Amino acid sequence: MSGGAAQFAFVWCPCGSREEARRLAHALVGERLVACVNIIGPVLSVFAWEGKIDESEEYGLLCKTSAEQMAVSIARLDELHSYDTPVIVGWRADQTTPETLAWLGDALGSTAG
Repeated sequence: MSGGAAQFAFVWCPCGSREEARRLAHALVGERLVACVNIIGPVLSVFAWEGKIDESEEYGLLCKTSAEQMAVSIARLDELHSYDTPVIVGWRADQTTPETLAWLGDALGSTAG
C-alpha cells in the first residue's frame, strides 16, 4: 500500500446464533461501518467463564473494514451484541491489493483507495 492510503482491517466477533450473526452483519454493512461480513459456523467454542470451562455453538463474524472505521465498528458491535461480555477483536492487514482498497473505499463511502 502506498503512503496516505487507508489500511484494510478485520474485526472478529462470535455470536450465539445464526440469526444474531445475520442481524449484526446487516446492521454493520447497512451503516457502512464495514464493507462485508463473512458469517462462519457453526463452530464449537470452548471457553473459561465464571471459573468454569464451558462450551457453546457459535457463529463467527469476520468483518472487513478500514483501520479508520475499526474502532467505530467494534464499539457498534459491542452496543448491538446480546452477550454481556462479547469478545470483539480487530487487527490491521499488512498487505492488500489496490483493487481491494478501491472496493473497500467504495463500499464504505470513503476514499480508502
